[in-house]
Amino acid sequence: MNILYTAFKGKNNSSKLLLDHIVANNKLYLTNSFKTSVVELKNKLKKNDYDLIVSFGQAPLNTDVIKIETTAKDKLKYVTSYDYSVLHNKLRKEYEVIISNDAGNYLCNNIYYNGLEYIIENKLKTKMIFIHIPNKEKITDIEKLSKSFNIKVVDPNE
Repeated sequence: MNILYTAFKGKNNSSKLLLDHIVANNKLYLTNSFKTSVVELKNKLKKNDYDLIVSFGQAPLNTDVIKIETTAKDKLKYVTSYDYSVLHNKLRKEYEVIISNDAGNYLCNNIYYNGLEYIIENKLKTKMIFIHIPNKEKITDIEKLSKSFNIKVVDPNE
C-alpha cells in the first residue's frame, strides 16, 4: 500500500512532531498557508499514485484524545471514502477516539477539503483521512502514538 503522510510544519506543531516519528517512505510537511499547502499536496498527487493519504493536524484536545475527521466542508461537504473502522478500533485500545464530522474552519479543514476535492475531480483511487491530535504537551508518548499509524495491508498472495 502506497501511503502519503502529511502534517503541518512548525517547531512546536504536534502534527509535525508526530510525522517526524512515523517511519514511512512518503511524508509531506505542509506549509502553514491556505494556498501553498494545497499546491504542495496537489503537486505530490500529480507525481505519485497513492492508495491513501493520512493527514495530521493539531487541535485543542484533552490529553491523548485522537479525533478522526470524516468530513471537510466549504462550498460543498466531502466525506471520506476511507474505511477508518480498523484504525478507530486500533487507536481506541490506547486512546480516547472521537469520530467527528467537523474538521474546523482553518488549515486542517482547508487541506482536507481540497485534497478530497482533487481526488474526486481527478477520479483518483486514492482515499484520504484527516486526524487531529492534541498539542504536544497533551501527548503522553509521541513515539508510541506514531506506531499506532503504521498502516499495513497484508498481500493476499503471501
